[in-house]
Amino acid sequence: MQMTKRARIRLVAAAAAAGVLLVGGCMNEEDKDINKPLPRMSQKEAEKKAHSVTQSLTHSAGLEVDEKSISADYTKCVGANDEVPEDGRFVLQYGARTPLAGEKHKYAIQKMREHLKEIGYKIQGYQETKGVNGSIILDASDPDSGFTLAVDGVPKRDEITLRLVTPCLLPPGAKQQQY
Repeated sequence: MQMTKRARIRLVAAAAAAGVLLVGGCMNEEDKDINKPLPRMSQKEAEKKAHSVTQSLTHSAGLEVDEKSISADYTKCVGANDEVPEDGRFVLQYGARTPLAGEKHKYAIQKMREHLKEIGYKIQGYQETKGVNGSIILDASDPDSGFTLAVDGVPKRDEITLRLVTPCLLPPGAKQQQY
């Protein structure tokens, strides 16, 4: 069964979002303290940082982001017990695409992987599948910011998709709701 381009992008976004939720959404897994202070960042600042990371990543491979492809989707945080606070906390899912001939995907994504290591990201996974519907998938996370990143290359599409997801963030000045 062949997936449409839109369905594949949605699948990558859903996988990235599921990754955030699987590690507890707004909850820190290390100490399970649901009231532990959240990292603070405005939506504008989060989007600016996501843009900077994706630009840096594509430039490391000699590529440019298609500015028309950029999307920034904000959702409310969902806690480990399905609580949805009303204190303004959010998760940003930031996506972008870069055009590139399919036969160059492997080299470009390998360059991106090396760059991610250089800037402190931890590589969570790298997978290449062969065949007509082959793909190259790179997953990484930044231990300092909690940002997660998925890079997806499908050679027959002639573009690479990047998806960055933030952890649950609380806007500056907002009072964190307690449970």
